[in-house]
Amino acid sequence: MRRAPTTVIATLFLLSGGTALLYQVAFGKKLATIFGATAYAVSAVLAAFMGGLALGSWLGGRYAGRVRRPLVAYGLAEVVVGLVCAITPLLFEGVAAGYVSAVKALPTSLAAVSVLRGLITALVVLVPTIAMGLTLPMLSRAVAGEGGDRREASRRRLSQLYAINTAGGAVGALASAYWVLPTLGVYSTMRAAAVVNIGIGAVAVVVGRELVLEPPARDEAEEAATSDGNDGLLVLLAFASGLLVFAAEVVDTHLLALLIGNSAYAFGLMLAAFLSCLSLGAALARRLDAWSERHALTVALLLTAAALLLTLPIWGQLPRVFLAAGYRVSSWVGRESVRALAALLVLAIPTTCMGLTFPLLLRRVAARRDVAAEVGKLTAINTLGSILGSLLCGYVILAALGSEWMLRSIALAFALVGVASAAANREPEARRLALRRSVGAALALAVVGVLLPRWDMKLMTNGANVYFDAQPTPDELVFVEEDVHGGLTSVARRGEILTLYTNGKFQGDNGHEVTAQRSFAHFPSLFVEHFGRALVIGLGTGTTLGTIAAYPYEHIEVAEISPAIVEAARHYFAGPNRDSLADPRVSLSLNDGRNLLLLTPHRYDLVTIEVSSVWFAGAANLYSEEFYRLVRSRLSDTGILQQWVQLHHIRRQELAVTLRTVRRAFDHVALFVSGGQGIIVASGQPLVASAPRLDALAKRPEIAATLGGETFPSLLERIVIEGESLDRFIAETPMDPGTPEVSTDENLYLEYATPKGNVMSYGTSITQMVDLLTSYRPPDASRIHLTEAPLEGDAGGDPQDLPARDASD
Repeated sequence: MRRAPTTVIATLFLLSGGTALLYQVAFGKKLATIFGATAYAVSAVLAAFMGGLALGSWLGGRYAGRVRRPLVAYGLAEVVVGLVCAITPLLFEGVAAGYVSAVKALPTSLAAVSVLRGLITALVVLVPTIAMGLTLPMLSRAVAGEGGDRREASRRRLSQLYAINTAGGAVGALASAYWVLPTLGVYSTMRAAAVVNIGIGAVAVVVGRELVLEPPARDEAEEAATSDGNDGLLVLLAFASGLLVFAAEVVDTHLLALLIGNSAYAFGLMLAAFLSCLSLGAALARRLDAWSERHALTVALLLTAAALLLTLPIWGQLPRVFLAAGYRVSSWVGRESVRALAALLVLAIPTTCMGLTFPLLLRRVAARRDVAAEVGKLTAINTLGSILGSLLCGYVILAALGSEWMLRSIALAFALVGVASAAANREPEARRLALRRSVGAALALAVVGVLLPRWDMKLMTNGANVYFDAQPTPDELVFVEEDVHGGLTSVARRGEILTLYTNGKFQGDNGHEVTAQRSFAHFPSLFVEHFGRALVIGLGTGTTLGTIAAYPYEHIEVAEISPAIVEAARHYFAGPNRDSLADPRVSLSLNDGRNLLLLTPHRYDLVTIEVSSVWFAGAANLYSEEFYRLVRSRLSDTGILQQWVQLHHIRRQELAVTLRTVRRAFDHVALFVSGGQGIIVASGQPLVASAPRLDALAKRPEIAATLGGETFPSLLERIVIEGESLDRFIAETPMDPGTPEVSTDENLYLEYATPKGNVMSYGTSITQMVDLLTSYRPPDASRIHLTEAPLEGDAGGDPQDLPARDASD
């Protein structure tokens, strides 16, 4: 028998960790276009993915001891991962069709739909994730030491394997955000990762043929020597470690979205920083164990609690990092580096301490003859704890306590688990001493957790990370609500002005923005022929909804992900939105707008979209070719799409790609500009406004109250480009090499390109873009879209008799 080639194994497992992360991100992005981007949908996908890993770990532990060539078995598992993931892109169309059919057959129930999402995800990912879960138990047996060096060599190699695989995940997180996904797209990323996995497997099979191990024989004396007699406690600690680490990851991700940004790049940075620190902790576990094997677990858990508490004040001061950088750091690379620094400032110490715990548990079982079974069991239990921690803390504790007290509670929980681990000492006197010290430390940490100063939420919600400057300090925050769905929603008051923010990003107010937001609803209404059913995607302050409700629609649907946004709109912006949420014609769905369109049986006369900036992670799902074709299929024959598009902090080529993407699905597209904001209006039919129809609409008191002194003809004058001029703007826009013609769910172009515009000056970027667009404006742009003839079916211009489509259509 030849000794296991640890360097080769380490390299292979590093690459394996990277590809696993690529798969997780790619699967998540693709399934979000099918199930939606709500937290419920994301959680169903995550639970299925991690459930497969847990099952694979358990199966690996159960059967690895019977495998004579564990390295070959590991290689075959990697080949299975690669082969299945290579063909998975072919399954997604069928997954979407099956999901739609199944949802229509189910009763209207969030629980039923969530279970369905989890089951469908499991069908897609179960085989590769089980194979991924098999890998650590198989390798744990392959790298076990022999002879006299068995105990320490096994411990060292096993903790190194865990650290290396986690480091591979960190590399995968960075690579996925900054290179692989933007360059290759979703499907090609999965196929490229599949090739790597097959290569990993082939090397492992070739190298592992000569590593032959006999099934471990039961040796009671050795088992007694390598067991500390607390196997039940080890299982409990593995579960608690997974639960608390993932609970911390939930709240850390939630806070970092507020404090360093919401782009796809920011999420890649967060994940890479978290995994890097976990990997460092795993690498340091050996040193802590060597210092005090008997007390290492207790010390690690108490250190984690202390680190979480002592970094709490840093969280509250992170916006100052961005304000200090300000205009000194003006490049995109420089600002991404500042975001990485900010993430490391708050994650480095506590997350490194968290990374100590599970490797220390693995070291406790590394020298046993049934090492694979023990590693598989602990890994499966740890993963199940991770699933529960993610769901419980994301949906229950975060909403109940808020992020600040949730972090304090997680710290206290780590301290209490540390006390429990002190009971693992087999010597009564040493156990009593360890318990006294750990209880004392836990009580001290509890006092510190209560006495630490509270965060200044005015500072934390100032949006400094968005454009590296801050909003004026408000007089007060009248509303602050945190949830896993929409992040942190706040309403700030300055004088009489109330402003709505999501993770520090402006969403609307009851001041100067009201006129612009009302005009957003009026622009498409110039061309709407029938007032049957409308869909509003993205509520915000509800001002656009309130304006649409002024028109004689029979039914208006609203899709909004965040319950906190709904609460803020209902209680603080009832004036601007005309208390429209109480309108009996309005029905609210706490759902992703794209998912609602995928599942709805209805057709709409108007679909209006006013979500946040394109560069928010996931927002680009509403700017892809597939989405526009979905909208087109759900519009009536004369239906209208309206969509806000930013004209600030966006480069010309990104705007051109956006417009070309819309043009692929709609024959007739116009771009309006109001208050420096862009409004896309599109339809399958010519965009023609009837002067008699507009006169009739203007006589309606509800509509007149929302026009704010404007007239419909003056709104029509705000068309800047349409038809031929729009196509000319697109054709004459210089494109970087490799820029796709349109943005799709596969290439993710806008999601990764638009954040790079955030380094531009706000005022300068708006002025330059509006001037550029205006230079393409034809002199008769408004006239060619206006006719003096009444629309077919108009009843003599009587404003009370405008035609409506049957709302059930």
